[in-house]
Amino acid sequence: MPEPLEEVIGSVLGVSPQSLSDDSSIENVQAWDSLRQLSILLALESAYGITITTDQALDMNSISAIRALLAKHGVELPP
Repeated sequence: MPEPLEEVIGSVLGVSPQSLSDDSSIENVQAWDSLRQLSILLALESAYGITITTDQALDMNSISAIRALLAKHGVELPP
């Protein structure tokens, strides 16, 4: 079973996974900056065995957007 999304992103951002929700984004999480955005992309590719295109990466601005992107790649996340 894949690792929970909040754990992947929380480990990159250095924040508690419990502090993250679908509403968490680059706009409202202080640790989420452009450099960490790239680190999130790499962590997602590694954790879920997917390849994220440049166009897709530009749309990865919130956990809900990332969750939708992973669904398009066929990734089934734990609840």
